[in-house]
Amino acid sequence: MKPLIYAALMMVAAIIAAFAYQQFLNTPKPLPVSVMQAPYLPLSPFDYAIKLPVHLRELKQYSTQPKDNPLTNHGATLGRVLFYDRGLSRNTLVACSSCHTQIAGFDGPNRFSIGLSGKITERHSTGLAFAGFNANGRYFRDEHAVTLEDQVLEPIHDQIEMGLAKGDLVTRVSMRPWYAQLFTNAFGDAKITQTRISRALAQFVRSMVSFDAPYDRARSKVKDRTKPFPAFSKLQNGGKFLFMTPKSAGGYGCASCHETDAFIMLGRHNNGLDRERNTKPENASLRGASLRNIAVRAPHMHDGRFPTLGAAIDHYSTDIQPHPLLGAQLKDGNGNPLRLNINLPEKAALKAFLETLTDEKFLFDPKYSNPFINRGE
Repeated sequence: MKPLIYAALMMVAAIIAAFAYQQFLNTPKPLPVSVMQAPYLPLSPFDYAIKLPVHLRELKQYSTQPKDNPLTNHGATLGRVLFYDRGLSRNTLVACSSCHTQIAGFDGPNRFSIGLSGKITERHSTGLAFAGFNANGRYFRDEHAVTLEDQVLEPIHDQIEMGLAKGDLVTRVSMRPWYAQLFTNAFGDAKITQTRISRALAQFVRSMVSFDAPYDRARSKVKDRTKPFPAFSKLQNGGKFLFMTPKSAGGYGCASCHETDAFIMLGRHNNGLDRERNTKPENASLRGASLRNIAVRAPHMHDGRFPTLGAAIDHYSTDIQPHPLLGAQLKDGNGNPLRLNINLPEKAALKAFLETLTDEKFLFDPKYSNPFINRGE
C-alpha cells in the first residue's frame, strides 16, 4: 500500500512542479540593461491628430492640452514607446501598459493593479479614452494631480507600481539606444529630460479618443441624441432612453453624471458605494473615466468590486448607501438614497445600450498597440 501512496505523492509533486514551471515560462522576466530590443515602428509616424466628429466637438471646451505641449505625431509616437517600455520600471517587469491594456479600453482586467513586486495598488485602474478632456484638468480619481503631465510620471515613481527612482528615469531612458532619434523627432534634439518624457506620455494619452462605436455611427445620423436612433434595436433605444432621460420624465438620469456624447464625468461624485463609516476620506468623492468601452472594462468602480456590468447596474437599482457626500442625483427630497429599483427588462436594456459604446477599432488600432510585440519583448 505504501508504494502506491508514495507513487501518488510523486505524481502530485510532478504535476505541481510542471505547473510552476509553466507559470515561470509565462511570467515576464527582468531584462538586463544590456538586453535591448528596439521597438517596431512604421517609417512614417501614425496620424495622432484628434479629429472629432460633429457630435463630439463640444468636447473642445474641456481639452486639457497645454500650449507648451501640443499634440504631434512624433511626440505621441515617442509617448507610445515609453508607455509600453518595461524598462521604465525598476525591475523591467512593468510598463504603463501593464495596468492599461488596449483590448480592455486601456483599463485593466484585475480588480487592483499589480505592481513590480506583486503588490497590489489601492484602486482599480481606469480607462484612458478621452482622458484629455475634463472640466478642471486635474487627474487621478481623487484629482490630486494638477495636470496630465504630472499624472503620467506618478506610476513610474510609485514604489508599488513601477518603482523607478526619480533620479533614475532619465538615466534608464538614455541607456536605450532607440530613444535618441525618437526625442530628436519629437523635440528637435536628442536631449532626454523628465519633462520631455512626461510631455510625450501625455501626448500619447491625449490622443486616445474613441468615436467609432455603434453609438457613434447611429448618432451621426440624427440631430438629437434623446430621440430614438433608427439604427438601434428596440432594446438599445429603450436603454438609451433610460440612460438619457431624467427620473422625472421616466428614465434614470444616468447622463446627468456621465455627460456629453463621450460620457465623461465633469467633476467628482459620490455614488453611494459605502456608508460613511466604511469609506476612506480619499474615496468619498471620486471622478470616473468615460463610459466608452465600458462593456469590456470589467471589473468596475474605483475598487473593482463589481465583476460585471450587470452587477454595477444592480448597485444603482438596490444598493446605494447613505453618505453625507452622496450625489444630489441619487438622493430623494429628504436626502435619503434614491435606489432606482430597476426591473429586469430595464437592466437588459441599459446593458444593451452601454454595449453600443464598444469601439472595436479603438481596441485594435495599431497606432495604440505595443510597438515591442513584433520584436519579442
